[in-house]
Amino acid sequence: GTALEALGKFDQAIVNYNKVLELDPKDAAAYNNRGNAKASQGKWDEAIIDFKQAIDLARDYAFARANYALALYQTGKTDEAVRTMRSLVRKYPKFADMRAALTAALWVQGKQGEAESQWVAAVGLDPRYKDLNWLKSVRRWPPDMVAAMEKFLTLRSASDSAA
Repeated sequence: GTALEALGKFDQAIVNYNKVLELDPKDAAAYNNRGNAKASQGKWDEAIIDFKQAIDLARDYAFARANYALALYQTGKTDEAVRTMRSLVRKYPKFADMRAALTAALWVQGKQGEAESQWVAAVGLDPRYKDLNWLKSVRRWPPDMVAAMEKFLTLRSASDSAA
């Protein structure tokens, strides 16, 4: 399934994940991966259901919870998304993905100082978050999250060059 996902063959990946779940209905990774494939198809509500199932099966599955937060953000549930991101950052301070996502979400909410603070930590952990292309094509963040990061990066660099 993951190999098919990497090739952009999301329907075929989902067929594989469904097979895994037939064999083991408690496979949290298969739910998370199927959620990723559905998210890549723009099926955000279905992805949320899969991410939630993965979390229910494995309470400490940080990546499933992170994917859940990103999908919530995409569906307009920004308050719940930010709460989930904050919770993950509190529990896993070196979780660059959620620090970067929190940066973008907070920036859009007008919380520039807090966003900047999260950003320093995020890029210190993983500088790839500066690359919107990487966010879109490799990490596969949802469009609204990428747009929020683009606003942060664009406005931030404009204010840096004005200083």
